This record gives sequence, C-alpha cells and structure tokens, in this order.
Amino acid sequence: MEISQLRKEDEKEWNEFVMKSNNSTFYHQIGWRNVVERTYGHKPTYLFAKKDGKIKGILPIFLIKSKVFGNKLVSVPFGPYGGVCADNDKARDMLINKAKIITQNEDARYLELRYSNESESNLITERKYFTSILELNPNSEIVWKNFSKKVRNSTRKAIKSNIGVLADNEYIDDFYNLYSRNMRDLGTPEHSMDFFENILAEFPQSEVMIAKYEDTTLAGLFLLYFKDTIISGWASSLRKYLKLCPNNLLYWNAIKSGCEKRFFYFDFGRSISNSGTFRFKRAWGGEPKQLYYQYYLNRTKVPD
Repeated sequence: MEISQLRKEDEKEWNEFVMKSNNSTFYHQIGWRNVVERTYGHKPTYLFAKKDGKIKGILPIFLIKSKVFGNKLVSVPFGPYGGVCADNDKARDMLINKAKIITQNEDARYLELRYSNESESNLITERKYFTSILELNPNSEIVWKNFSKKVRNSTRKAIKSNIGVLADNEYIDDFYNLYSRNMRDLGTPEHSMDFFENILAEFPQSEVMIAKYEDTTLAGLFLLYFKDTIISGWASSLRKYLKLCPNNLLYWNAIKSGCEKRFFYFDFGRSISNSGTFRFKRAWGGEPKQLYYQYYLNRTKVPD
C-alpha cells in the first residue's frame, strides 16, 4: 500500500471513493477543498492510500496559519467532521502516520482529526461535541408524532402566526444578514459571504430556506445534501421574534420536504453536550451522536 498526495487526475477517483464509502461525509468531497481554499486560502494536502490500483483510504487536511495561536493541521476546517475515511485499519494508520510527518515538517502545533465515528487510534480524544440524527420516513406524519409535545405546539404556533417559509438560493442575502448579525451578537467571528456563495457554487443542490412574517425575515437555514442525508449547516434567527417560533417552522418544513424526497436522515448539526442548542435538537426526537475529535500534539501540550 502506498500513500500519495492528490493530483488533478486523481480527483474523479477520489470523489467516486467518497460516494461509495460507508464512512465518508459531505466534507470529504473535493468541493469542500475548493470552498475552503478559494474563500480563505488555507493550504490543503489531500492524502490517499492505494493498493492494487484502487483507493483504500483518504485523508483531507488543511494547514491553518495564525500569528496569534500558531499553525495547526485540521481535517477538516469549518466542518463538524472529516478525518480519515478508510476501508481498513492499515490504510487508516498509514494515512495518520503520514499526517503526523506533515505536522512535524510544517512545524505545526498539532494535528486535529474530526470524526463522526470513533476511530481506533492511540490519539488524544475529545468528546464534548454531538450531533443529532433524526430518522426520516416517507410519511412525514410518522416523524411528526415522534417530536416532543413542546416542538409540535411551537410549530403549530408558528403556522397560526402566518409565518411563511420560502426555499430558494436567491434568499442568500436574507440568510446572511441574519447569520452575520447573530455571530456579532455572540462575539463569534462570522464566515464571509464568499464562503456561502462558494458552497452554493460547488454544491448547487444546497438550499437556503427562510421564514418571513410580512416583510421581515425572521429566521434562516442553510441546508447541505449528501447521499441519503440532509444536513443543517447553519441556522440563525432574530431574537425579537423567537416567541413566534420561526425556527421550529423552518426545521419542520426542511424535515417534511426531506421525507417527501425520500431522504433517510436529517442531521441537526454540531452542538456542545447539554447546551441549549443540544436540548433544542434533542426535542425533535433525533438520536444524539457523539463526535470524536482526535489530536496528535507536536509543539503543544493542549490543543486550542
């Protein structure tokens, strides 16, 4: 088995492996490399393990440079999960060992691998993040009945308040205005508008959904689609109108649409265990799914 760096002529085979693998994620796709590199200029190194002419494993990593915090390697930035995607333990271990060497050569503080499934490696593991996976059904009423009473009542309240839901990527400005405002209120750096526009360019099946009351946009949802799963990538709303429950109506419309389109799962996205966001997502009847963030420490005793 050999480890190589991705070349242009390998990209088709890489994406074919991603689509066939049971362990791959949305963020393993070549398109995510293009989004991150085009928006922020972070240096990508895409590694793959090959045996007998076939890819057996992949590992996308990015060098994130910071004058304040120092350099680090991440798989993958701006996504809740990524890490190694491999058919067997040998391919996984060889890819991780190569990534360790790159971490040393780049003089980076550490290597961070984000997983949606536990990896059997000897790296330091952090378990503070979860996502929530809701199983869908072609009959959306079956899914509806699994919601908590509070979720159903809040959704009905939004419907009775005459809030309208619109799904079209032309509403990207409405979504971004809400998103950037919320991030500033939280004191959290926001993504640039280019980031979301680049996602839509690379993944045109992605979808922007907004909730409106008269002429005011109350909430927005940015959805990603991968195989049989819908992913809630980013969501924001106006605090002033939270009593009208626009978020509930947005999520219900996204879930209902997913049922009608025969998707199998709805991924609510990353949250910290027992946080308010975690409890909100739990009420929709989804199964909490542990995320595993693993670290190889090179020039530090603790990751950021």
